[in-house]
Amino acid sequence: MKRLIPFMLILIVFVSGCSEPLERGKQVREFTFTDQHNQPFNSKYLSGSPWIADFIFTNCTTVCPTLTSEMADLQAELKDRDIEMNFISFSVDPNTDTPAVLKDYIANFTDDESNWHLLTGYTQLEFEAFAREEFQTFVLKHESSTQVVHGTNFYLMDSEGYMMKEYNFSNESYKEELLADLKRMK
Repeated sequence: MKRLIPFMLILIVFVSGCSEPLERGKQVREFTFTDQHNQPFNSKYLSGSPWIADFIFTNCTTVCPTLTSEMADLQAELKDRDIEMNFISFSVDPNTDTPAVLKDYIANFTDDESNWHLLTGYTQLEFEAFAREEFQTFVLKHESSTQVVHGTNFYLMDSEGYMMKEYNFSNESYKEELLADLKRMK
């Protein structure tokens, strides 16, 4: 019995630590951009349920197709689990990514756009500042290139637009971590 007590204490500490709520980070300021349906999209539309954000562009030759595919898988998995969630993909190349281009792009990854909004409708410089100030990530498009350098994380936001956590989608355990974190947010 004496050997069991230290083990039980460690187990209690571990289990209680897992149930601690996530700490809120920075609140993203209100924004209004244009979605893939060429409609104004205001961040107030996201109020009431958590959301996940990422940064993509449609003529990306490296990570964006994989990132978008992962987002589609995440969308399907959360839907299967009856977890209400919105998905926001900010274009980092707004001059190329018109609403029509974004609509064609997303059709390659999902049939369900009901909770996935691809946003554009800002200048390159405006968005570079937005990404830096609101998500503490970089976006940079060199004038001589068609490619854009940008962060590749998923950002979990709570129902009031506070950043809760970032996830590296290339980490194999990010989905399990995100699901556990969603439970901790409730």
